[in-house]
Amino acid sequence: MKKIVLSVLLLFSCAAYADDLTDANKFLQSKAYPQALDLYKKLAQAGNAEAQFHLGEMYLYGEGVGVDAAQAGQWFGQASKAGNKNAEAALALMANRVARKGDIDYYVNAYAGEDVALSKSKCVTPVIPAFSKTKRQIRDVADSVDAWMTCYNNFVSNLNASLPPGKAIPSAIESLMNEQEFEKAKLRMDAAYARVSAEGRELAKNILAQRDEWHAKTEAYLLAENKKIQTENEMSELNRSRTANTPQWVTSPLPSK
Repeated sequence: MKKIVLSVLLLFSCAAYADDLTDANKFLQSKAYPQALDLYKKLAQAGNAEAQFHLGEMYLYGEGVGVDAAQAGQWFGQASKAGNKNAEAALALMANRVARKGDIDYYVNAYAGEDVALSKSKCVTPVIPAFSKTKRQIRDVADSVDAWMTCYNNFVSNLNASLPPGKAIPSAIESLMNEQEFEKAKLRMDAAYARVSAEGRELAKNILAQRDEWHAKTEAYLLAENKKIQTENEMSELNRSRTANTPQWVTSPLPSK
């Protein structure tokens, strides 16, 4: 009779643990971290491998608790010993995090937009004189400005292709980040993109201003030269007309007396 009672109690205990695990999983999915953490701790301490794995995840990613790699490794280790394959994969991920710590830190703490900066495009800055005098000079300046603008537009396209912030993080690195790291990296990348974009716009603004000033002065020079040439042509025509209408004076010797 005692054996039957013990068996019934064991069944009730297993059912209770199953219900708790189901509830804990639901809490985790809905990001109700405090409730999930409490249930997972209770189940993990009772030896439930799945709960140990999820508890390790919460410590690894800082979900409802501070990030604690040591605690995460401990719970993953216990779950792995119990045969939990996800825990084994998690331990491998933690090893990769250690190996790629420099890459993670770069995006989280050091990224400055080097990969999308205008300097990366190697645009050749046009040399724009005060004004140009010949057609060849005008064409050379116009072509150099056009080439720079084409390069600048490619820079803008590349920058836009990197959006939204975080998209450019290699998937192999992103998969190793916890939620806080990824959010911090996105904020840093967003600031870097804004700075790079502003610097590019300012340079483009300056080059276009130089081009406009060059264009105005070149146009004024050409108009003045054309007017000068026109005046010279008109004067030349006037002189020819004056010469043509001058009477031919007698140049033969006067008769002697």
